[in-house]
Amino acid sequence: MSKVIDKVAEGITAAVNELGVEVIEISYKKVLGNMNLTVFIDKTEGITLDDCEAVHKTIDPILDELDPTIGEPYILNVSSPGVDRPLKTVYDYNKNLGKQLNISLFEKNELGKKFIATLDSFDFETGVVVVKTAKDTITLDMKNIALIKPEIKF
Repeated sequence: MSKVIDKVAEGITAAVNELGVEVIEISYKKVLGNMNLTVFIDKTEGITLDDCEAVHKTIDPILDELDPTIGEPYILNVSSPGVDRPLKTVYDYNKNLGKQLNISLFEKNELGKKFIATLDSFDFETGVVVVKTAKDTITLDMKNIALIKPEIKF
């Protein structure tokens, strides 16, 4: 299935970027018995329904010509990543630098297994995330992070 995702990313990224929007992630998986190709998009000011519609209209004919699923039917979805989306990519981490995050670990550290901290820095090559609490700066191993997502305050 990653071949489908790679082919889609290669085929649509330039066209999506021309709309002033960035492709954040592409997923291709079965949902309720149907294969779904979902393109997650974002931009600095946030995504609107009009943005999703414009991207859908732009990529639909490109995907028809590309035929990334080699004739297999799928449902095309275009979506924003959502405000509470877990951090997965370099884009996600960059977007959340300096922001508070909910962090859940596989193995507890001096703060426990679940805590809130501010993202200070990260390095995907070394697998390190540095966060700040009111008292300390702590280095986390990405392999020990079960879930890391924005802290939402209402």
